[in-house]
Amino acid sequence: MNVQRIDQNLHISLQMWLALLGLVVATWTIITYTTLILEIGWIVLGAFLLALGMRPAISALARWRVPRPLAVLAIYTLLFGFLLLLGNLLLPILHAELIPLQKNGPALIQEVFNRLAGTPLTQWIPSTETLAPNLTQQLATVLETTLGTVAGVSNLLLDFMVLLILTLFFAIDERWLSRLLLSWTPGHYHIHVQKLIDNTEQRLTRWVWSQPLIGLYFAVTFSAGLMILGVPFALTIGLIGGVLEIVPYLGGIIATMLAVLSALVVHPGLVIWVIVLHLSISLAEGHLIAPLLYGHTIGLRSAVVLIALFVGAKAAGILGVFFAVPVAIILSVVVQEMQILWLQEKRTLAPEPATLPHPM
Repeated sequence: MNVQRIDQNLHISLQMWLALLGLVVATWTIITYTTLILEIGWIVLGAFLLALGMRPAISALARWRVPRPLAVLAIYTLLFGFLLLLGNLLLPILHAELIPLQKNGPALIQEVFNRLAGTPLTQWIPSTETLAPNLTQQLATVLETTLGTVAGVSNLLLDFMVLLILTLFFAIDERWLSRLLLSWTPGHYHIHVQKLIDNTEQRLTRWVWSQPLIGLYFAVTFSAGLMILGVPFALTIGLIGGVLEIVPYLGGIIATMLAVLSALVVHPGLVIWVIVLHLSISLAEGHLIAPLLYGHTIGLRSAVVLIALFVGAKAAGILGVFFAVPVAIILSVVVQEMQILWLQEKRTLAPEPATLPHPM
């Protein structure tokens, strides 16, 4: 009897030491290869989001007996063709706007400072003598960053190719995530895990389809509004805001700042109308366009989105900002499902109320 207990204690101790060793190895791996792990995580998450976005079109083509691999390749071809067509249509217009900006850029900046010279903002704005060396230093930094980016183009292309290939695999096999997670969970939790997967995919699919439409809405309305107001470079500013609007709030803020600087060249009073235009578009987006596109499936409040963007920016820079909302959606679904599971188990374990005997 004592020998059996000793063997059992040794067995438990061996399991404990192996678990501690595995924890140490996993911690060391995460700390040492954090950058690589984050890069792989963004690629996998990006491929998963693209696959979810293409799933409705793939399902529609599958009903016409089109094989799923061919359907994915057809969608790739249509997307790249659309981007090339859009580029051919917009590049001449953008080129016509950017040439005057390139030629008259210093004069426009000086004009902005002249316009601000008689306003109370002058005390917070550095002088031209102080600003010139700073701009030169910033330009040198931008050039160094650009050279580093050019040197890393090969890695970027490799990541993009891996993302497209993973998207192909994820889009072909819709149930890969279910099989993976269900294989790791006990059988009595399979219903909850499947419900979690379905809710996550539903919300993320809605988000993937909504963000480009919101960006298109902002680009069209803001560009049109700036053109009506007579703000220079209206189309360029609107397109920049529309592309960046895929990250909530970012596109609108940057586009408005650019529009304010451009409006100062015309007249300082035009800045007020630019701000009014942005507020009107943002209110319509927040109370009409976004609820119409999102419905009630996203389930994130504005404060939660802002916190997620802040945490993503601090954790992983621009990639963290881009993927902050999808990660927040996934976490919110997990928390909600865990709450439901906890309440169900609490009701199951609660003792039944005692029943009083009926009086005779």
